[in-house]
Amino acid sequence: MSTIVHSLRDYRPPTRAQQFAFAFGLPPNEGPYVDEAGNRAEILSAILSLSNPDAPGVREDLVYAGRLTLTPSFLCYVSQGDYGRGCRVAIPLATIRRVERLNTRDAVFALSVSVWHGMQLVFQLNALRPSCEGFCNALRDLLRAHLGDMKQLRPFLDTCYSESLLRLGDEDAKGKHREDAVPYEMGLGETFGFPGDPKKLKDKSKMRLWKEYLATHGRNITLLRYPQFTRLVQVGLPNMLRGELWEVASGSIFQRLAHRGEYAAILKEHEGQTNASMEEIEKDLNRSLPEYAAYQTDEGIATLRRVLVAYSWKNRELGYCQAMNIVVAALLIYMSEEQCFWMLDTLCERLLPGYYTQSMSGTLLDQKVFEHLVWQTMPILHEHFMRHDMQLSIVTLPWLLSLYINSMPMVFAFRIIDCFMAFGSQVLFQIGLAILKINGEAILRITDDGTMIGLLRTYFRTLGDSAYPESPDERRRQITRFQQLLVIAFREFGVITNELVEQQRKQFRQQIVQEIEGFARRSAIRNLQDYGHFTKAQVSLIYDHIVESIYRARNAPVSLTGGEKPLSIQDPKQDMKEMRINFTTFRLFLSEMATWARDEYIVTNGLQERIERRVPDEKFARRIFTYWDRDHSNSLSLQNIVTGLDEIMFLDGDLAGTTEWFFRLHANGKDKLSKNDVLALSESLLFRTVPQRAG
Repeated sequence: MSTIVHSLRDYRPPTRAQQFAFAFGLPPNEGPYVDEAGNRAEILSAILSLSNPDAPGVREDLVYAGRLTLTPSFLCYVSQGDYGRGCRVAIPLATIRRVERLNTRDAVFALSVSVWHGMQLVFQLNALRPSCEGFCNALRDLLRAHLGDMKQLRPFLDTCYSESLLRLGDEDAKGKHREDAVPYEMGLGETFGFPGDPKKLKDKSKMRLWKEYLATHGRNITLLRYPQFTRLVQVGLPNMLRGELWEVASGSIFQRLAHRGEYAAILKEHEGQTNASMEEIEKDLNRSLPEYAAYQTDEGIATLRRVLVAYSWKNRELGYCQAMNIVVAALLIYMSEEQCFWMLDTLCERLLPGYYTQSMSGTLLDQKVFEHLVWQTMPILHEHFMRHDMQLSIVTLPWLLSLYINSMPMVFAFRIIDCFMAFGSQVLFQIGLAILKINGEAILRITDDGTMIGLLRTYFRTLGDSAYPESPDERRRQITRFQQLLVIAFREFGVITNELVEQQRKQFRQQIVQEIEGFARRSAIRNLQDYGHFTKAQVSLIYDHIVESIYRARNAPVSLTGGEKPLSIQDPKQDMKEMRINFTTFRLFLSEMATWARDEYIVTNGLQERIERRVPDEKFARRIFTYWDRDHSNSLSLQNIVTGLDEIMFLDGDLAGTTEWFFRLHANGKDKLSKNDVLALSESLLFRTVPQRAG
């Protein structure tokens, strides 16, 4: 139901377990493991060192102190100190091949953990012996539980390009893929070319640096995030590794690992079927990055279609929304269909919740946060916008919604996406603020939205130009405007963190709910063809009751609905953009409008009493619902309800009119009532008068 912002109304702050899972990019059910005795498998002080016997020529000398935590499927470690300067890792238990206790001093408890490709992580556990032994026992039990997963790991790992890269080298890996069909996952870019000039992007140098990093710090699902990881992400990812590193950094690779084969199964299950989203998808396919060669061919369009359609089946309540096609089209350049499918799921569910919905509630919320950050960090610029009534959202809303893909050349937008996947949504705000700061003086000289849009478009077109063309220093002249943008974003706006963004989202969430639902109310009432005898204020009151009933039906207890739940997904044949309610919601609505449509009873616990309501399961309410459902869609629109109420609420005690209405209600379009119809009418009258007699 697009008129209610369920994603914001139903929002609940994540639990500590969910916060933990989100911090490591894990599935939401992967909270810290607690054994049967209630003990949490966690060492609050552990020292991590790293070695790789299979690569004696390279080593990692950094040692970190931090927290070691065990979840049902992962071994997680995060170091103390600033984020980005420490170490963070989540190792799937299925990748661990050997765990042994090292011979150390009696007071030191150390474990050596070896993963499948030879990397060894040594953890020194600084805790009491019972805690260390309890942690080791939990680790042993969970490793045994994952023995079956270990045997199935190899086929999945072969889908990761990093495996071929480290075994065969860059050029050999590409050749091996072409000749022997090693099934590593790759996007459309391998066939149609990647955006940008590889020489200017220094792609080979980046690949060499990443190969060295992966040889020491693990790869794909066992990759460790050391400070060097942050630096390598900020200078840009190599084309062939970009898709894999996106899913590793965001955590979507763990979703793909946990749901192997689900994408193909969804496509097979719904082959030949249609849903409400597919028509909208078809309209947008040819408008999805048409400048890229793949989307000028049937192969590229078919690939994009399959991912969008599969996700519309997986998440039927969300389905498909505009701008989703732009993001998916961009991801598919570097990711396979299955990789992109799970990345889209991660974006919609965790990284950017509410962005790709009919109400765009998440985007509007972040736009409000962005405007507040502009006021905090650049008050003069914010005052200029307010004084001249310049709508900042016209410019910045597309930035957020498309992750800058539609605003700047793709080679630069992908650099921003690199950082977004690794560091979270804070990057979108840091980049946006840096753009405004760099162009601040020019913006202060203009007073209208159109000129500002033109100014920023010109800036985006020149991101590859020198930021200091007049400088006598040659090295300074080589700094591009995009490099300048990143420096300002991460240095001057480094105080904008994910925690700060979440705090401000919490501050503005209720305001956005009211704004979106207020706009929906005005639009719905304005689009009504007939108010009947109602005034506009009365229609607005009816609308509010309907909306509240929709929300109550979504969260109603069994005692209120008699066990019947509303449909969570609308009929695909219905218009998703029009507010419609099913019978369960209608009964709740009717119970608010008429006392005879609800049962009230007193519940006591011996100390206090309260009145509970239950909606009775009565044929009379069903008859009204069916009678008002003029288009036989098994649902009611606002117009249906207003027209239906208008028939009965303005009779003013007219006995003849009331009798005629009861006749039409039970005649089902016939001129006469049958014996069964008369009996049903009598039952309806009896039901209608029982509450009055009881009172």
